[in-house]
Amino acid sequence: MTFRDVTIKNFKRNVRNFFSYFICSAFAITIFFLYAALLFNNSIREGATENVIQIVLMLSLAALTLFSVFFINYAHSSFIKSRSKEFAIFMSLGMHKTDLQKIILLENLIISISSLIVGIITGTVFSRLFQTVAIDLLDLQGVSYSLSAASFVVTAIVFTVIFSASQIISSVKVGKLDIADLMKASRKQDNGAKKNDTKLGLVGVGLVVASILFLAVISNHESLNTNPFMIITYILMSFTGIFMVISHLGNTWVSFLRNKQFYYRHILSITEINNKFNQNKRIMFILSILSGMTIFLVASPFSLLQLSESIAERNKYDIEYISVAGVHALENGQLEQLMKQSSEPLNSIQETNFLNLKMSLDGDKYDVLKTKPIISQDMYNSLTGEKVTVGTGEALNIITAWEPGSHGIEQGAAIAFTDGTRTFNYKVKSSYHGDWFATASAYPTSSGIVVSNEDYKDMESKVSARAWGTHYGIDFTAWKNTEGIVQKLKDTLNATDKGGSSGQLFAVASKVDTYKELKKNYSLFVFVTSLAGVLFFVAGGMVLYFKQYTEIGNATVFFRKLFKIGISDREIRAVVSAELLITFFVPLLFGSIFGYCFIYLITHVMSGADILGEFMKNTTIVVAVYFGFQLSFYFITKRKYSQEVVRKLTSAA
Repeated sequence: MTFRDVTIKNFKRNVRNFFSYFICSAFAITIFFLYAALLFNNSIREGATENVIQIVLMLSLAALTLFSVFFINYAHSSFIKSRSKEFAIFMSLGMHKTDLQKIILLENLIISISSLIVGIITGTVFSRLFQTVAIDLLDLQGVSYSLSAASFVVTAIVFTVIFSASQIISSVKVGKLDIADLMKASRKQDNGAKKNDTKLGLVGVGLVVASILFLAVISNHESLNTNPFMIITYILMSFTGIFMVISHLGNTWVSFLRNKQFYYRHILSITEINNKFNQNKRIMFILSILSGMTIFLVASPFSLLQLSESIAERNKYDIEYISVAGVHALENGQLEQLMKQSSEPLNSIQETNFLNLKMSLDGDKYDVLKTKPIISQDMYNSLTGEKVTVGTGEALNIITAWEPGSHGIEQGAAIAFTDGTRTFNYKVKSSYHGDWFATASAYPTSSGIVVSNEDYKDMESKVSARAWGTHYGIDFTAWKNTEGIVQKLKDTLNATDKGGSSGQLFAVASKVDTYKELKKNYSLFVFVTSLAGVLFFVAGGMVLYFKQYTEIGNATVFFRKLFKIGISDREIRAVVSAELLITFFVPLLFGSIFGYCFIYLITHVMSGADILGEFMKNTTIVVAVYFGFQLSFYFITKRKYSQEVVRKLTSAA
């Protein structure tokens, strides 16, 4: 038998594992190519004015690359471990390590080249549908489908590097192989109960519970949930607790059950589950984190898409705009006359006067205008229903932006406002996210200022007329049919500004425009993250699928011993079902806990506590779908795994 014959027979013998690896690799390449083709579509890049589209696609490619590195390297490691006896026999017959490296190299070349070709071809076929859907979601005009050579080159380079790195790692591992270790490798098990397992398992449970309580504390305090140290502390505490639970709780559970009647009634299932739990604890931990991130990435944009209408209705008025320093100045009665042309009945027009002054502080870099809107304490309380108090010489900074942090205006800082001739100095009493009389999109600033009634009157009497501003809030009986009147108002205001650029800074904000923009952006996010989520989910199931099949030889040896003393096929299937149930669903259970917690944290960080209930409901839908898909993977793996074990047992008998 020649070396070529050995290679071909070896490949045929392991064709099932290689085929699974090939399918998942080709799928990863297909998804990567679809994103790359969309990213390098020149017409989309020119037609999309929002940088967020490019950022989302680039982050998706980066996430897919990192995932592919993990998955492909794991697959190779699993194959080498599952074929330890095979390699030992080859070496005992005189085959050199370099020959084994050549076999692995040829196998890797076959898989990598074939999966790369199939993945790119499949991606090319489906890229038209993918881009068409993306263009429709982005509502891009004059944009067409195209394939850039860059998408082919980038995909080929990225996966060539990944496959090459995997081959190098495999070659290094093979170079360190020893016949004695190889023969014992399949019998090595990490299932021995250790002295401190019970304590460490309980400590892990305590850390998980403590991390959840810690999360509840920091999420509800803005000074804590915007502190990177606190967030990192929570993540480390959570990850450590989950790892300790997975690593030690199985042995802890067995120690509690031992000498109990339940333990002896189900001794085979309990010991085999514990054995599998310990063998798979590292991969189960990784899959727990992967599941949590998948749930977060899919559930967040899905929830935001479902809540687009609710988020749009957070705007205080159906339509609003700012008039300041001669910008957007309409004649008396002109606004009301224009609004009555709407097909929807007009309810009210609310006018709110404020001061618009330049600010002297580092925080001004967060604002396009370098100015702040200022109102009095009584005005603020009347408009928002709050009950704040501000002393003379104090300024309250109300943050209106969704982004976390104080935006450069810290409590206790000295702050000055000026109209160009007079300067007014204050000390910041407090800086926090809160309600404001205007929508942030109507005035390009990250916050507004509240001062005492006395200070406001003093400023009002001394500043120039150009520092006075007016906010107009307009309400109709229903806002969804106001698109036409919104456009009329925009055209009218643009005409009054006589081509000046200042009018472009004070945009007309409306619920209908906000709703349309949110629907468009969140639809894109759902589209992008759902495909990535599907990939992560399929990969997680395939990793577990690989894990079971690479260990099927050891399982057959174990069940053969029991088969000889009378265990039935039904009992074998029951044991297999129980151990696979734990292996498949424990990572998803921990991942769901992490996903829920992280969404809870991010919702509070982004000042969305009022929509938390809807967020959690939509997250539950995503988790339920995830469990449904995982259940299908479980049944497929259980059936094939049980059939293979029983087939080998009966054929040997």
